[in-house]
Amino acid sequence: MATTTSIIVLLKFFAGRQNNAAIDFGEFTEYLKRYSEHHLEEQPSLVNYMTDTANVLLKELEKLSANHQVLILSPTAEKKIIIVIAFFIEKFSQRYKEILAQPMTPFPQESDIPKKIPSEIITRRTGAELLNELLTKETLSDKYLYGLTMPHDMPSILLPSLVSVHTLAECAVQKLRTMLAKEEHHDYFMKKLTVSNPGKEMTAKNIFNRFVQNADSLTMFKEPEDSFYFLTQLLFFIRQDYEKVKDYTAEDIGILHAVYILEIIANYYKTRAQENSKKETAFKNLEQHLSKPPYYFTLGTITKFTSSSGVPLLGQYSEEELKNFLHTKTTESLANDLPEILVFKTELDKQPYFIYKNKVMPLIMRLCTDARAAIRETIRKNWFKVLKNFDDLPEMKEQKAFEKRLEKEVSVQSPILYALLTSSFLPLINYEMNMQQDESGLEGGRISLFENGRLVPYSEILLMNRQELLTDTKILLPVWYTIPVVSWIMKLIMRPPKSKKQKPEKTSAQIYREQEEEKSKHDKMEMALSKKSMVSRKVALRESARKLEEELVPSSSTLDRELHSYERTWNKLIGKTTHNNLTEDVNSLIRDYLRKVLRHIKSEGFNRERIENLADTLVKTPALQKIGETDAMLMYIQLYIVKLVKNLPA
Repeated sequence: MATTTSIIVLLKFFAGRQNNAAIDFGEFTEYLKRYSEHHLEEQPSLVNYMTDTANVLLKELEKLSANHQVLILSPTAEKKIIIVIAFFIEKFSQRYKEILAQPMTPFPQESDIPKKIPSEIITRRTGAELLNELLTKETLSDKYLYGLTMPHDMPSILLPSLVSVHTLAECAVQKLRTMLAKEEHHDYFMKKLTVSNPGKEMTAKNIFNRFVQNADSLTMFKEPEDSFYFLTQLLFFIRQDYEKVKDYTAEDIGILHAVYILEIIANYYKTRAQENSKKETAFKNLEQHLSKPPYYFTLGTITKFTSSSGVPLLGQYSEEELKNFLHTKTTESLANDLPEILVFKTELDKQPYFIYKNKVMPLIMRLCTDARAAIRETIRKNWFKVLKNFDDLPEMKEQKAFEKRLEKEVSVQSPILYALLTSSFLPLINYEMNMQQDESGLEGGRISLFENGRLVPYSEILLMNRQELLTDTKILLPVWYTIPVVSWIMKLIMRPPKSKKQKPEKTSAQIYREQEEEKSKHDKMEMALSKKSMVSRKVALRESARKLEEELVPSSSTLDRELHSYERTWNKLIGKTTHNNLTEDVNSLIRDYLRKVLRHIKSEGFNRERIENLADTLVKTPALQKIGETDAMLMYIQLYIVKLVKNLPA
C-alpha cells in the first residue's frame, strides 16, 4: 500500500488484512501510531497522529461516521468497535463480477452479512425508487451499501454504490438467459409468448431468440419498438410462473430478483420514451406557434405557449431545454446559410425577439403596408399644421431630409419594422431570397430591398412620394393660402412667433393608449357604482378584453391598425365593393358566433386560450376555409373578437 494520511484508506487496508469489517479501536490506534512513526519522513502530516493518537483518531472517525463511511460501536467506554462499511461494499462488488462469470451465483443478500454486524450499515431503499434515481443520474462511490427492498416480501438485494445499474441489469439479464437457455424453459416460455400474440408469432419468436442468444440483450429494453413490448410480456410470464412456487430455491429467488430488477428498468425506459415523445410533440407545437402571426416573439411570450388542448408547453419541456432549443436553432446552420431562427432587438426595450428566417420578408411586407398609412397620416397632419402657420420644413423641399423624416417615423411608429430593416441579417436574407430557387423555402416573393449593398430609400420601401404628399396636404389649406400676394400679407399678420422648443408630437398609438386608459377608469367606476350584475359582468368582460389587447397588439400599434393589416393579408379581392363585402361577411359570421358564446362566457374565462379556441373553431368552418390564408385569418378573428367584447354596451 502506498503511503497515505487518509484514515478511511488505512481502515479499509486494516479490515482487508484481517478479513473482518469490525476493527477494534485500540488495535487500530496502536497500528496508526506505528504506521505514523514508520512513514513520518514520507508523510510529515502524520505527525498529528504521533501524540494523543486516540483522541485525534476519534475526531476523524466522527467525521467518517457522519458521512456514513464507518459505524462506531461502544459496548463500553474502553472497548470501541469500528465497522468499516467500505469493506462490505468492496466485498459485494466482487460478488457481482462473479455473477457475470457464473450467472447462477445468487445476488448478495442481508443474510450474507455476519450477525454481529448491525443492520445500520445498510441504506434501505425501495428497488423502484433507487433504480429510477440511479438510471437518471448515477455517481459511483464507495460510500453506500444499498438494501433494495423487493415486492412480495422477497429478500432484499444488497447493491454497493460501486456497482453500476448497468452491471446490475446485466447480471439480471444473464440469470434469465441462463434459465431460458435450458430446453424445458426455452420451449415453454416461447410457446406462451407466441400463443399470446396471434398473427405476430414469427416476430415474438425472433425477439425471444434475440434475447436468449444476444450478448447485449439489455439494449433491447431501451428500444422503442416491438422488442420492448414482447420482452415486458415475457417478464410477466416468468414472474407469474415463479411466484406460484411455494418453496423457493436459491435459484428461484435469483430468477425473481432478476425479473423484478428488469421490470423496474423496463418501466423506467418506457416512461422516458413516453416523456421524450411528449417532449418531441411539445417542441413541434412550439415550432408551429413560432411559424404563426405575428411571427416575432419574446422569450416571455414563448414560455406562455400552450398546446391545442390548452396545456402549457413549458412543463412538457424544461426552461433549460427550451433555452437549449432556441440556442441551437439560432446558432446552427448548414454551409454558409443563416440559422433557421434569427434574433433581433428594437431600440426601445432591447429585449430579443425570435423569428423564423422564412418569415422575415412576409413580416416586413405586412408591416410596411401597415406603417405606410400611419406614417403618411402623421406627416400629413404635421405638415398641415406647419403650412397653416405660414411656415415650411426642409423635408418638404429636400428628398434627403424627407428620407430622414421617414426613417424617424418608422422607428417610432413601427419599431419592429425598423429593427428588421436595420438588422445585420437582412442583406443575407435578401440575397438568399433572390439568388436561390423558389423552392428554397423563403416566403415573400422576389423583391429586392438593397441596391449596391445598401438599403433602398425609405420612400421606396413605404411607396411614398414627397411631392404627392405635399400636394395632398396643400389641398386641405384654405384657398387664400394659394394666392401669393394674399398669402404673403396674411403671413406678415398672422404668422405666430417660432417657439424655441417644440414638444414631440404623440403618435397615434400613444394617443390611443391614453384614451383606452380613460375608458378603463370609467368602466371601473361604473362597475363600482352599478348594482346590476349584468352591467358588472359586461364591464368585467370589457376589462378582460383590454388585457388581451395588450397581449395581442404591439405597444407601437393600435387594434384597428392590426385588424386592417391582417385583413389586407387574407382579403385579396381588388374591387372596393367586393373587398368590403367579403370583410363584412366575415365580420358578420364572427359576430353571430360570438353572440351565442357570450351568453355563457365569464370574464375570468375570457383569456388568450379561450379566444384562440374560438378563432380556431371559426377558421375551420367551410366558408372561411375557402378564403385561405389561415394564419392571418386566425389572428384577425382573435383581434376582432377582442374589439367586439371591448365595445360591449353597458
